[in-house]
Amino acid sequence: MRLGVVMTGMGAHAAACVGVLRELERRAVTPHAVCGLRAGAWPAALFAAGMSVQSMEKALHQAAKAGPRLIAPVWYECLRAMPMRVPAGMRLNRLLDMQTGRRILSMCHGEAMFPCRMMRTGQRVVFSTRSYMPDGGATLVMQASVGFAARAAMGLAPFLLPMQYMGSALLGEADTAFACRQLMLMGADRVLLIEPCPSPRRMPDALDMAGAALSFAAQQPPVPETGVLRIVMPDDAGALSLGRLEECAAAGECAAREQLDAIFERMGMAHCRVLAFRRRLI
Repeated sequence: MRLGVVMTGMGAHAAACVGVLRELERRAVTPHAVCGLRAGAWPAALFAAGMSVQSMEKALHQAAKAGPRLIAPVWYECLRAMPMRVPAGMRLNRLLDMQTGRRILSMCHGEAMFPCRMMRTGQRVVFSTRSYMPDGGATLVMQASVGFAARAAMGLAPFLLPMQYMGSALLGEADTAFACRQLMLMGADRVLLIEPCPSPRRMPDALDMAGAALSFAAQQPPVPETGVLRIVMPDDAGALSLGRLEECAAAGECAAREQLDAIFERMGMAHCRVLAFRRRLI
């Protein structure tokens, strides 16, 4: 049985997906393919680049050291008195390129996809490492770097400037039901949806509130073959707490350890052997 994983999360909360992958590895479960939505596109890009979970943890530490500077404008540190514009995220772009090695999607080791929407027309664009027939009239793109695809899926004004593709700005897709369907079209038999959420005991920051609004607007009936893993973040880690990525990852691992048995049982995977996808060489 092949397991697809949809990685979601706003800002720092997406690091919880790395913790979930750590627990899946402990259970000898290798995802067939992953889908990155919003900031969840970052761990999905690392998976596509063929990174081990141990290497992802090092990438977490590297990103945590940069902290809020990943989304701050390049000139903002020197000119703090000036009005803040929409951050271009140049440091984030460079970090993604460095960690993924600027691999072209079609040449990636891991199977992954990154759904986006064109701001001008609403047309869906799916950046994918593998050719398949997408539904919903989406356009499939394989000839782009995995760093570009992940960064495009993370675009969200006023936090990160959207990327440009074919003359139109790209916004990250928030429809998790669409993402689950795409993974099943790629061959997944069951889909695990990772949903990090802010602690109810914490005052939400601006990115937390933006994530809640997007989730409500894109709410769709779940795909029957989907299991949802909801992860409550630590009280002191908001979506903008980019220096606390490792704590968010630890919360993801803890939640996965407690919930995965019940989720797999509901999905009919309690006694199934989970198969990893192997690329065929022609």
